[in-house]
Amino acid sequence: MTLTVQPSKHILIVPVHMWGHVRPLCIASARMVKLRPTLTLTICIASRMYDRARTEIMRDFAHDDKEPLSRIRMISVYEGKNTLDPEALVDNFLAVWNKLSSGETVSAKSLDGVERSVNLREAPLNATLIDSYALEIFMALQKQRESSSTPLHLNIYTWLPVATNCIPPLFGVDMWPLAEAIAEREGISFNDAAHRICAEPVGRLVECAGMPPMYDHEYSPQAFPSGAERCGRIFIKVPRMLAQTDGILTIDAADYQPEVTAAMRAQLAETGRKMYYAGPLIANAESGTSSQRKQSAQDTADDLPAEHGQQGVLDFMDAQLKARGERSVMYVSFGSMFWPLDPAKLLVALEVLMEQNVPFVITRPSPFAQIPDDFMKKLEEYGQVYIADWVPQQALLHHPAMGWCLTHGGHNTTLECITAGVPMIVWPIVMDQPTNAVHLSDGLNVAYELIEVRNGHGLGRIYRTGYTPVGTLDAVREELRDVLARAFGADGEAKRGRVEALKERLLSAWQGSGSGQGRLKDGSGIGRREVEAFLDDACARVPFTGGGVAVAA
Repeated sequence: MTLTVQPSKHILIVPVHMWGHVRPLCIASARMVKLRPTLTLTICIASRMYDRARTEIMRDFAHDDKEPLSRIRMISVYEGKNTLDPEALVDNFLAVWNKLSSGETVSAKSLDGVERSVNLREAPLNATLIDSYALEIFMALQKQRESSSTPLHLNIYTWLPVATNCIPPLFGVDMWPLAEAIAEREGISFNDAAHRICAEPVGRLVECAGMPPMYDHEYSPQAFPSGAERCGRIFIKVPRMLAQTDGILTIDAADYQPEVTAAMRAQLAETGRKMYYAGPLIANAESGTSSQRKQSAQDTADDLPAEHGQQGVLDFMDAQLKARGERSVMYVSFGSMFWPLDPAKLLVALEVLMEQNVPFVITRPSPFAQIPDDFMKKLEEYGQVYIADWVPQQALLHHPAMGWCLTHGGHNTTLECITAGVPMIVWPIVMDQPTNAVHLSDGLNVAYELIEVRNGHGLGRIYRTGYTPVGTLDAVREELRDVLARAFGADGEAKRGRVEALKERLLSAWQGSGSGQGRLKDGSGIGRREVEAFLDDACARVPFTGGGVAVAA
């Protein structure tokens, strides 16, 4: 009997230096190497994300399962000091790429701790998976693929770390030519023209599949400052990238918003491409485990008394469970990057939580997160609050004392809340957060959307209700009081029941796959099938062994 040896496959992955983009890609990477025993992944990771990403990937493995870890290799890339701009990461990655594509060897380290260099002549590359926010990397590789005298047999795929419901309204039309025309006609820079198109709403009504009609200003309810340069370098060019990519792998779950899923699939199918729905990508980390508690105990509750910081967030939750019972605590989280654009409204919201005697946990990992010293004293006097730069979010959400999550509505937190059975109060800021807020509150009826917290041009009229927010601090206070009364009453319990039903549907995406137990067991969930389809398609081409022309770094 002759055994057929399957040829090895190799995919290069490039996320940007934002944890919300990196974390789910870590879980996807773990699942990929478990699904394909001949697959090697090389991940070019921002230097400050290196250790955290390594830990996150390893969470999805059994302790004794070392072999797949040897096939995940990480190259550290310096990302610069700007947490919102990928410019330095792009330049430094392209320097690495030029070495790889010219046949040079680049040092890396596999997750089993062994130094393993990367050389494309020894390990030919089948595909790249580029973060959509690293659009400039995509464009550089695409240009190389099109212009090189040596054909680059290389699939270039896009990693989409957002809910796909925001793609049609925000990036459904290529506005690049319009920006060029405006710049030429009015004698302004391309970046300024792009900013006018991307960041200056005019009251235009936007209609797309799966979402109710909304005015353009409703897609930026906090009037988040995009900046003219980033609008010109990145945002105005996203539709062009989506039109040129060989396919899109997203963190979104196919069953989260089926109408949008169908519309996105149909759009890509028109050009023979596919949309792969990998979500929900939740690591195998059960709440309450000793490792999670140990990790939590090492966290620091900044600026609060020492004894409070040493308590650990899960111990805080245990104390609240004993004192107040199940579902009593509010979790306040705006993700790793965002913070309300009008901080005074957040302070009012926290005052209402204290007034209503609601215990809460609040995280502030964002570089923009600030709580004034005098307000910190109020929180200290209140006592029933835990503040930290970071908490083990999955363990926290699965704790029986967890009642509600006050969130910006980013898709990582949204999916983690749903799969933990926790209903939400949504304070959206930008990107997929406004579309998630509408879908969660109006479409799924598992959340409340805060309206009076809007500011700037976000205070315009709401199309679906006809209401124009007042936006004052008093209006925020009254709205949140009303929401809390409903959330901790019969209406809130009805929402919790709907979350539970949605939870079961989304968890079935990886059901039966045995994720977290080494090699994935057989499973028929849609998330697993989508990732397998992505791997089949991504590795189908003759691999690239180097020899292409260099790209500008």
